[in-house]
Amino acid sequence: MATSRNGTEVEDLNMLSVRVVHGFAVTGFVFTPLTTRLQRQSLDAKLFRYPSVGFSLNEIIDRVAKNLIDDPPGGIIAHSLGCVATLEAIHRISWAGPIVLLAPPIKTLPLTRFIPRLMRWPFAPLIDHREWTSADGQSLSAPPQCPTMTIVGRVDMIVPRSCTHLNGTHQSHTLWHSHNSMLLSSAVVNLCVQWIKSDPRLHASKRSSGPQRPPFKHVGGSESVS
Repeated sequence: MATSRNGTEVEDLNMLSVRVVHGFAVTGFVFTPLTTRLQRQSLDAKLFRYPSVGFSLNEIIDRVAKNLIDDPPGGIIAHSLGCVATLEAIHRISWAGPIVLLAPPIKTLPLTRFIPRLMRWPFAPLIDHREWTSADGQSLSAPPQCPTMTIVGRVDMIVPRSCTHLNGTHQSHTLWHSHNSMLLSSAVVNLCVQWIKSDPRLHASKRSSGPQRPPFKHVGGSESVS
């Protein structure tokens, strides 16, 4: 929403649609600060809700893929397990655009190693993620048609930095945040907005060519993720 001269909110028809994909067992209100701040910076951010508790990871991926097909956004911001679902969903469909991954669990998480297989309720997607990332020859990578940035928390005890490296990423930032405090951060919002709005495809109608994304690097005072 944009603000008029008299202080009222009016619809901005030029706002870019952004899909926000949550992770495991997270209620929608946790993302309200993030989506609200994105709206204030002219991104039409909508949270895609799905029942993560008890669902298999494959079912979640299918739901994300269907949502992207039915209502394709201009960009995606995903958090935690939602990052995995988003990456796999994009590999299954023909969507292209900028992606921001917040605390992406690319490798097996220490906290999930000891969940018994019999406890698929409510931990089915976490068990599936553990088995998938532990299997030989399985690996996630950024879709080549999607400029991808990751943001990870230095004090994230749920998805440690060591579990977040994604092949094919263009930029990565490490900030002083925990797993969920990054959802409250204005610095995270600013990085998301800059990344999504800098996608050359958004300006294709205004110019015949433009600068390409630089190769993978760490910018903005952020630290590299080893």
